[in-house]
Amino acid sequence: MIQALLEQPQKLTQFPFTLKPQQQQALDKLRTFLTTTESFFLLCGYAGTGKSTIVFQIIKELLSQSKRIALTAPTNKAVGILRKMAADRGIFGVDFMTIHQLLGLGLVRKEQEKALSQTSSSSLHLYDIIFLDECSMVGSELWKWIERNFERTFFNHRKLILMGDPAQLNPVGEKKSPAFSVANKAVLTQVVRQAGESPVLDFITECRSFVNSKTDIFLPHSLYKKGDKSNGAFKVKSETLLQYAVTTIDLEFSQNPDRFRILCWTNKRVKYYNQLIRKQVYGQAAPRFVPGERLITKKPVMAPDGKTVILPTSTEFTIKETEINQHCGYRVWLLKIVTDGGFLRQIFVLHESENKRYQAELKEKLKSAKRNGFLWRKYYWFKDDLFAEIDNCFALTIHNSQGSTFDEVGIDGSDLLGRLLIGKDLSRQQKLKEYHRLYYVGASRCRDRILFVGPNDSHSNNQILKYNRHLLQR
Repeated sequence: MIQALLEQPQKLTQFPFTLKPQQQQALDKLRTFLTTTESFFLLCGYAGTGKSTIVFQIIKELLSQSKRIALTAPTNKAVGILRKMAADRGIFGVDFMTIHQLLGLGLVRKEQEKALSQTSSSSLHLYDIIFLDECSMVGSELWKWIERNFERTFFNHRKLILMGDPAQLNPVGEKKSPAFSVANKAVLTQVVRQAGESPVLDFITECRSFVNSKTDIFLPHSLYKKGDKSNGAFKVKSETLLQYAVTTIDLEFSQNPDRFRILCWTNKRVKYYNQLIRKQVYGQAAPRFVPGERLITKKPVMAPDGKTVILPTSTEFTIKETEINQHCGYRVWLLKIVTDGGFLRQIFVLHESENKRYQAELKEKLKSAKRNGFLWRKYYWFKDDLFAEIDNCFALTIHNSQGSTFDEVGIDGSDLLGRLLIGKDLSRQQKLKEYHRLYYVGASRCRDRILFVGPNDSHSNNQILKYNRHLLQR
């Protein structure tokens, strides 16, 4: 039995191209890992360095040995991309799920906060090898659960292969993901394609080259092949970006929501774009919700019991039916929706006519909780769990876009420049690094074309001048 587990993987070499030396070294190191008793391996690499090529080659080899494989990621969106990538490569016989689903984890309210907890049985024992993509999104709490689960299976030699990009954004409110602390790893730094072969990848690579800069500011410029604007990065005016978004979304969003998105840093700017685009697409007189409309959750949507999350944060879905109804004494929108995974759900959204009454009752419940500590749970249920909070998703924050891939993206560079000025608790270098990470992550969501509002935009120029004055005052 042990000998079978340590058996050298059968090597399949049907590559459509020759691997670069760095890729070959990473592949060899990963193959060696599979013959050991170690549990964790990290495949670390930037956009365009060939992580996917190596991972799916290893998966083919493991399937040839009848290994049981699960492909996971922190979000359903990222899982969907893994599923598509596998299908495009003719890979079947593997299971896809979020890492939370694999481990049986869910968000459960504990006092004033929601925390990860075991809400169902773990499925880890059903697999030999687990792949976890987008590990840069794994925070410290989730990482503790991952370590705990694999410690329990040490003698079964189950293995976790992590894939991540160290230049991406850190988990919200944290430093670099603890997943990057795995010692047994292979690091890919060399972009596989030749310069000029993919202008959009060249643009992304240039963004990434600034991530560790301590002084220089990335100021994007148009980059594309002469006579070919099907691939590349293009500087546009903010009005042009908005008009292109309206036209493209109106024609194609319902059939292909990943055709085009606008990406921003702040929620305020996201709301600005979403409101303007919705008015143009659905009309000024459209009801608040329309069947066929695609929306996104702004926080976890809870089941009526207040304990179970039925839709995680940043889950996109499509409305099937709408009706006005009553829920817990309030007038609500009752929405019947379907997720991208095909799951049907029913959610309640507070009707806009009830906002004033709801806020008044919320204040009263807060006063009661301050007088009687036993009422805090009821207050937070009323505040966070009673009604779903949802919005349009024509535009997204770059944080919400992590794990997604779109044909084209629009980047509001003027909004990103605000990152250089806001945040008293951050040093100048920390703000600069975050700004560059934002640009890199936003750009690397794109397959084909990036439209960006560049530094020639008047608002962008004002932001740069403010930043320069800020430096002189320090």
